Amino acid sequence: RLLTRAEVARMFQVSPSTVTRWAEAGKLPAVKTLGGHRRYDAEAVMALVQQLTQEEVKPNMEKVVFDVPAMYGDHHVIEVRRILLGMRGVEDVYASSCFHVVEIDYNPQLVSAEELRAALEEAGYMEEIPVPEESGAPAVEENLDGKKPFFRHTAAFEQARQVIGFVQEVEPRQRPLWPCPGFGILKREELEKEMNHG
Repeated sequence: RLLTRAEVARMFQVSPSTVTRWAEAGKLPAVKTLGGHRRYDAEAVMALVQQLTQEEVKPNMEKVVFDVPAMYGDHHVIEVRRILLGMRGVEDVYASSCFHVVEIDYNPQLVSAEELRAALEEAGYMEEIPVPEESGAPAVEENLDGKKPFFRHTAAFEQARQVIGFVQEVEPRQRPLWPCPGFGILKREELEKEMNHG
């Protein structure tokens, strides 16, 4: 049995021009009548219906979210996506270097969440980043006047999500080892000079 272009368009709920494009692309075999009109074989149309239906049906996908502390830049996001999208069964990867999180849509019949985690661990993204911590050991000897010296961070200690502050106690007669804008004693003459010329 042969179907007209309008009949095929109604079956697929598309425009007749779409049916013509499918025929020209070779997706839908057509024969031409003596008058030059295209007709479509009913069996070929049903085969196309089955093919399009199978393409639309996706397997049950699952979603997993991992914290990835070592993913701290966009270059890491690109690498994590490359690693995961290269695995069989991974549909999509959403990664954020700001929040150190990866969300993965995957087919559990092809890959497991444990395999995804193992791939991230193997690449080193699941480990905590070592953050320096003040050790308490002086960086210099005691001052000439016998006062305690300043301390600085001299050791690395693995900790995450901690704020590290740098502290240096500077006596008014001492000079800081690094520039501290707005720090120090202003002499009265310098202040008056600055105010008059400023």
